[in-house]
Amino acid sequence: MDGSAPEIKLDENGVCNFCHEAQRELSLLKKNYIPIVLKIMGLGKKKYNCLIGLSGGVDSSTILVKAVELRLKPLCFSVDNGWQDPKAQENIMRLVEGLKIPYYRYTIDLDKFRELQSAFMRAGLINIEIPTDHILMATTYEMASKYGIKYIISGGNVNTESVMPPSWSYTARDLTHIKDVYKKIIGKKLKGLPLCGLWKLNYYWWIKQIKIVYLLDYFNYNRAESEKMLIEKFGFQSTGEKHEESVFTKWYQNFYLFEKFGIDKRKCHYSSLINSGQMTRSEALFNLTASPVYPLLGIESRVMSYPKRRHEDFKQDRWYARISRLIKALS
Repeated sequence: MDGSAPEIKLDENGVCNFCHEAQRELSLLKKNYIPIVLKIMGLGKKKYNCLIGLSGGVDSSTILVKAVELRLKPLCFSVDNGWQDPKAQENIMRLVEGLKIPYYRYTIDLDKFRELQSAFMRAGLINIEIPTDHILMATTYEMASKYGIKYIISGGNVNTESVMPPSWSYTARDLTHIKDVYKKIIGKKLKGLPLCGLWKLNYYWWIKQIKIVYLLDYFNYNRAESEKMLIEKFGFQSTGEKHEESVFTKWYQNFYLFEKFGIDKRKCHYSSLINSGQMTRSEALFNLTASPVYPLLGIESRVMSYPKRRHEDFKQDRWYARISRLIKALS
C-alpha cells in the first residue's frame, strides 16, 4: 500500500496502519468451526440448511466444497447480470453437477441493470460496482427468505480481503443513494430490479433471523492451494486475479479505477495475501511492474470524459429534511 490510499499512516518502524489492522483481524479468526456447523446442521428437517451464492471464482467454489465435506445441505444460486466470464459459468456447472447440489440461476432485467450501471458511470463515481453488489445482496436475502434458510454461507474471508481503503469504495447497502444516482442521471424512478433498503434488511436480520457465516475464516484458507484443489478435482478454470470471474469487474478494477482514478486494486489484494503469508512483498512488487490487463468494452474514451464526483454529492437531502421536520415537531 502507498500514498494512493490517503488513509495510509506509517508507524515509527515504517509499518502502515493497513498491516496493523490486517494482523489484528487475522489474530481474531476463529479456529473451531464445529459449533457453527452444528447450529446449521441442527435444522435437519429442512430440505436446505444453508444458502451459497456462486460466482465461479475460487472463494465461493471453495466454500461449496467445504460445505459438502461438512455434510451441510446447501442450495446454490448465481445471479445472471450479463457479465459473467463463460469459464466462470462452466466452473459453477462442474461443481454443482459433480457434487450433485441443487442450483438456481437468478435472472434479472438486463436492460434495466445496464441502465443503472450506465447511470453510475455517467455520474463519474468511484464505485460503479454498487449496482452489482447491491443486487447480489438483495437476491441473496430474498432467496434465503423464500426457502426458509437461516444461514447464508459467504465466500468472504479475512485471509484474502483484510485490506481495503474506505476512500477506494462506497457501501452498496445505501439504497437511497442508488435511487438518487439513477434519478439524477436517468431522470426517472428506479423500478424493476431486486432492491433491499434499510427496513427490508432489518426485517431479514431480526424477523427472519437470517445470518451470514464466513466459513472460510474458520480454516487456514489459502487461495492458491484451493485453486489447485479445484483444478485437480473439478477441472476448474482460472479466471485470473481476485473478482475477475466477472468481465465487468475485471474492466472496472483494471481500467476504470486504474486509468480514471489512479487506483491499482491489486495493491490491496496483494497486501491481504502478504499479511496472511500467501505472497511475499517482493513477489507483489514484481507483479505490479506490469500494468493490469482489461477487456475492451468500446466505451473507454467516453467513460474517461465523465467528471469525477464523490458519492456524497448524490445523497438525497429529502430524508434529512423529513427527519429535521420530525425532530422539530417532537420538540
